Amino acid sequence: MQNLSVNVIGAGITGAMIAYKLVRQGFKVTLFDANYCVGGDVSRTSFGWIGHIANDPIKHPDLFPLLTDGMQRYKALNAEFDGTLFDAEGGAIVWRATPEETQAVIDRQRQAGTRTRVMSRQEFQEHLPALTNPPEFAAHSEEDVSWYPPKVIEKLVDVLIRLGGDVVLNSSMSALDVTDHHCNGIRMNDEVFASDFTVLATGGGNGSLIAPYEPKHGLYTSPSTYIELSAELPDFTPVLQTPDIEMRSLGFGNFALAENPPETDDPAELERIGARIVQAVKDTFTNTGQVELLSIHVGQRPASHSAEPLARPINGFSNAFVAGSHPGVILAPLIAERICTQITEQALSRAVV
Repeated sequence: MQNLSVNVIGAGITGAMIAYKLVRQGFKVTLFDANYCVGGDVSRTSFGWIGHIANDPIKHPDLFPLLTDGMQRYKALNAEFDGTLFDAEGGAIVWRATPEETQAVIDRQRQAGTRTRVMSRQEFQEHLPALTNPPEFAAHSEEDVSWYPPKVIEKLVDVLIRLGGDVVLNSSMSALDVTDHHCNGIRMNDEVFASDFTVLATGGGNGSLIAPYEPKHGLYTSPSTYIELSAELPDFTPVLQTPDIEMRSLGFGNFALAENPPETDDPAELERIGARIVQAVKDTFTNTGQVELLSIHVGQRPASHSAEPLARPINGFSNAFVAGSHPGVILAPLIAERICTQITEQALSRAVV
């Protein structure tokens, strides 16, 4: 593998994970990104929840096993990095608008084989003492974890560089360089960066890059809103999802929240979302002090009409691949393994020939 090169386009969590796995198998890997630093666009504004409790195993029977598999892969990766990847391992606490809906969450999770349990109102005093009006009970998953994707990406890239890989930033790919259905590498303006294999992991940009070869590629983007704010609340370790907010602590009085995207491009609507979230935090907790909105971003998550993670050759190519799909953050280790397996098989077949 040592003489075979791979260009990985996109330094978000999926691209970084692919580059990390490939370089550890002996490939010469170069990781490209259009931004000034690694972390991508979508990954940088990801809420950072690795878990299953918020997903319905009945409605999503094909996706749910992949989520639980992704959790186990992340925990194995965390062990490789001596337990330094996760911000908190306090699990996740979820409740719905009515006790009946919350009980349904617990029942479905248990039917799916998870260790979801009932958290009583008394337990909230220990885990979340600042809650204004705790529910009668909630669903609690100790298996769920939270993390900050850019930190994990930086650790993966550090290993990539230490093992001889390269990182090229501020470089926007314009197209594949192709001769007779063979990918020679990638084009950036008038320059060609040659490689034996190419992997596109550019998030929302994948569709336009493979469109010349797959007009009906089935890829699209799904918007999401990521918010950071500060509040005078005690830091808490669990992820919290209520009917009004989805929130976790970033430490030092800062918190991350996920929210539905605005329905229009009007900047005023984004301001209204921010104001609503600030008020929701004030209503959810007592003695919050001043709640200050620090930032709010709308990201475009890559998605596919297929329920399967996107990890396959581009149509007509044996040495060019596309990787990603929502929820790509939790599925990144699985996607990376599938891409790595396919490239390794191609490399071994070349060696035999």
